[in-house]
Amino acid sequence: MKRMWIHLSALVGFGAVAGLVGQAVAQVPGAAPAAAAPKPSTGRVSVFNVAKVMKDYKRWQYFAKVMNDKRTVASGDLVKLRNTIAELQNKIPTEPIKAKQEEIARSVTEFQRQFEDKEKQYRKSLDEESAGYLRNLFAEIQQCVKAIVEANGYDIVMAYPDAITTEELNSPLYYDLKLRPPAAMPFYVSPNVDMTGVLIDTLNQNFPPPAAAAAVPGAAAPAPGVPPAAPKP
Repeated sequence: MKRMWIHLSALVGFGAVAGLVGQAVAQVPGAAPAAAAPKPSTGRVSVFNVAKVMKDYKRWQYFAKVMNDKRTVASGDLVKLRNTIAELQNKIPTEPIKAKQEEIARSVTEFQRQFEDKEKQYRKSLDEESAGYLRNLFAEIQQCVKAIVEANGYDIVMAYPDAITTEELNSPLYYDLKLRPPAAMPFYVSPNVDMTGVLIDTLNQNFPPPAAAAAVPGAAAPAPGVPPAAPKP
């Protein structure tokens, strides 16, 4: 029987997962806080395809496009500088006046320094911004995974990278990944325990992309309301 998942369509902010899915512990006035009884282990394990999550998570798609656009702009600026340097270098051998040759050579040196400084500046800025988006992506996935685990009664969730297209399935890199997997990567994943789709739905419902992403073709808005919890098998 295919597993029925409890979807979470409304996490109230980044810090509200524990309040949403946890149970309150009664306190006796004047006494030390009562310790919550540990929950019994279910021994249940779930997995999700992290490659597919990153591909289908619309908020991540938006920020990936933002970074790609910025890299394109930076690359264009560097190409212009590189072309200017090449043009000046080509002028030196054809310039008959020695003083002008030296002047052009000094200009080449100055533009080369500008190129190196800009390249270093762009790399540092883009790398730092990308790292920030990755940190946020991890925090959002971690929050949604925790809520899904609490709602569905799982003890362990493992992330695994796997092919998501027919082209990838036929790639030699796919077989290399399967035969030389990283630590804790499942060799076979049953769809009955795969929470990838549920995680993508939860991420897209709770962390929508900025309004500008609404114009992206094919970007579907999350369905309003809270889906009813399906009974566990």
